[in-house]
Amino acid sequence: MVRDGTIKLYRRVSKKRYLGGKYLYAYERIYLPIPSKLQKAFKPFLGQPLKIDIITQNSCITITLKRAKTFQHAEQAQAKTLQGNNKRVISEHSKT
Repeated sequence: MVRDGTIKLYRRVSKKRYLGGKYLYAYERIYLPIPSKLQKAFKPFLGQPLKIDIITQNSCITITLKRAKTFQHAEQAQAKTLQGNNKRVISEHSKT
């Protein structure tokens, strides 16, 4: 693990106009760039939902990222059920 690198948090304020430019909606985002030395450790997690836990103690911030539990297996079961229902519909039509 690389511990020598220093990073800087970046703050960005985005502004969006609505109702023909009459009103302004602004929101803030904070960015944490990942040093190139550490990017190899993050690659397996790209494109996956992650759960984030942040702990602050004195002048230290600990950010923990874990894979979020998803229920993809339920979606696969639903797809199988739909395929089974389609077979029933086809067989009922073929009887008539």
